[in-house]
Amino acid sequence: MSEPVRRPRRYLGRAQTLSERVRTYWTEEALEVDRADNYEIRRRRVFFDEILLVTLHNTRGFLISVIPLLTGLLFATLALVSMGEPDASRIFWLFAAFFAALAVGVALIPVWVVTVYGKRTRARMHFRWRQAKARQIYAEITRAAAEAQRALALRLASEIPEPPLPPLPFSDSELPPPPPEEASV
Repeated sequence: MSEPVRRPRRYLGRAQTLSERVRTYWTEEALEVDRADNYEIRRRRVFFDEILLVTLHNTRGFLISVIPLLTGLLFATLALVSMGEPDASRIFWLFAAFFAALAVGVALIPVWVVTVYGKRTRARMHFRWRQAKARQIYAEITRAAAEAQRALALRLASEIPEPPLPPLPFSDSELPPPPPEEASV
């Protein structure tokens, strides 16, 4: 039994949320999107000739800063509860300050997002602190999509038959008579 031919693919980027992990890979004719929800992995493709829109924008990581902020609040509560023990309280206050600073830092870091919309699916990639990498990926995808769509348009243009010529206009003698006018009352 022969093994299936594995085409090489190149890792482009990832997007991660609390419930799923999305990894995007470059192949010869498409972007492959591996979406992992818990234990289930689904692979979809966005073909270059089916790309409808490619966007590049930046955002902030406010949602991801909630976890360190809640952890800092937990340590601040523990510090308030353990006021009778100064050494433990001081350690809890240090941890609370660290996690609060981490939450502010994570919230202010710019996240560059490249999103590719296809007919049936989309691919998204997040780049934290890496604007140049995001712009490079954006340029590669738009260039590949333009080339694939241009090649598809040329191939389809050669397959479409030439439309027939319109009929020649009637001469005055061949025109049908005008409809009779009705008498108005």
